[in-house]
Amino acid sequence: MGESKEKAFFLRDFKTLILYKKAVELEDMIDKLAESFPIDEKYRLTDQLIRCVTSIGANVAESNGGQYAGREKYHLGVAFQSANEVRYWVERAFRKKYIDKITYERLDEMAQELRRIMVGMFKRLDGLNGESV
Repeated sequence: MGESKEKAFFLRDFKTLILYKKAVELEDMIDKLAESFPIDEKYRLTDQLIRCVTSIGANVAESNGGQYAGREKYHLGVAFQSANEVRYWVERAFRKKYIDKITYERLDEMAQELRRIMVGMFKRLDGLNGESV
């Protein structure tokens, strides 16, 4: 691998990544909101929503600093799927009237922003063609 690629893909602490910071922000918002959901949703909507939103940050952390682009893409893909799932559960919370339209739209947009950032990261990783990072 050329020196320019090495510099471009220097491993950073995942906590410095904008994607990670935004994932944590969404997670914190959803954690707070979920406290207000009805108790009968604990093992349905609440549990599912918390699981998928925490999966985003966890998989971003795991994807960063991998030895191979393929492994990074795998974990980033899981994070991407989890962001899609967040969108579903947030929509369900809105349909059940647990959150208002403004909150729904804000959370949905935040999840979509994470997806857009990940698409950019996928493109970067695709340029590596399986090389070590």
